[in-house]
Amino acid sequence: MDKVVKVIALACLYVVAVSIIEMLGFYHPFFWTYCAVFAAITAAWPYFKLCQRYPVPGVAIMCAVLLLIAHFIVGQGHEYFALGCVGCGCIAEGLRKLFGNYRGAKGVIASYAVMSLIPFSKSIVLWIDYEAAMELIIARMGDIYAAVMGRMLSKYMFAAMFILTIVFAITIMWILTRNWRPRDEYHMIIE
Repeated sequence: MDKVVKVIALACLYVVAVSIIEMLGFYHPFFWTYCAVFAAITAAWPYFKLCQRYPVPGVAIMCAVLLLIAHFIVGQGHEYFALGCVGCGCIAEGLRKLFGNYRGAKGVIASYAVMSLIPFSKSIVLWIDYEAAMELIIARMGDIYAAVMGRMLSKYMFAAMFILTIVFAITIMWILTRNWRPRDEYHMIIE
């Protein structure tokens, strides 16, 4: 039971690390629009520790589902975000199994690159349905906030955000996993 609590605590720490960056979006639209880039940096350590200490199936999906639940509780979830959480969580879990059978550094690096795109699925609505998203932003945050955000939504910034998110996620996770030695056997959560 102690290990279950530790797994859930590390997964919640991952959710908090992503949410802190998203909360900075209340102060400046740059952090809301491009939160995926910064969240890839802050959430790397909790995800790494979770995968290193408990290399069992389902860790990526659990993190994605907890993130989705937290966003719906505070009223920040929508269908694109739900699709991003479920899709990225399942793909990341598949990559962990494919590249390392849940124990190897390559699997963790590849899965975290996909997991880092989850916050991106929250802001993608700005490019998919610009008018509806801007109406909602004006209603919640005001005209000045929406005007500043509107200037940051070029296709080039979209591509730069996508690429930078993946590059930061891979680089940081590679740094964290450099001295990681895969464990010889699984550490079962429930013994």
